[in-house]
Amino acid sequence: MKVNFLCPKHSEWVYSHPEEAVHFLARDEYQGAMLFVDGQIREAIAYLGCAFDIAAILYELDEGQNVTFKRKLECLSDLLCQAYAKLGLHEYRVAVKSRLDNLFFDVLYGEITVLHA
Repeated sequence: MKVNFLCPKHSEWVYSHPEEAVHFLARDEYQGAMLFVDGQIREAIAYLGCAFDIAAILYELDEGQNVTFKRKLECLSDLLCQAYAKLGLHEYRVAVKSRLDNLFFDVLYGEITVLHA
């Protein structure tokens, strides 16, 4: 199972506007965290997921050089996994962790070729 949160149009926008995307990353992460704390788990997943996708693209564009994006991805992954666990959606939890592991591996070993920008 694969999980993606951004549609192709928005993903493409992040690739071509990475500096502006950082602001949307911060906004979505904050909104998702607030909803999570308030117990609005389903709503939180949408925001946390978008923040996760944005962070993944930015990490990929930086070829893993920005440790902040790596930490951000780890934190967002943890929150998403907690949210999915609370909803009993364990296959989604596994999919998020798998996606993160694959991303880190691919960037570390240069498997990702940035075709955008």
